[in-house]
Amino acid sequence: MSRVQPTGHGRRETIPASVKDFIDFLDRRYPELSPRPGQTLEEVMFAAGQRSVAQQMRAEFEAASNLPED
Repeated sequence: MSRVQPTGHGRRETIPASVKDFIDFLDRRYPELSPRPGQTLEEVMFAAGQRSVAQQMRAEFEAASNLPED
């Protein structure tokens, strides 16, 4: 039985199955960007929120990876 690899809504790129690969996917998908001339404050804040989620996910993953094993 093969496992179907999920894809992002409306995208051809597959969503990684492992947490580590998913975190790397988020970093590529939502990189740190500088505001561009002509962008509205709403657009800048929305992009900053996307990046913030990617950073928080990485921080949580790294913290969980450093927990001592029982």
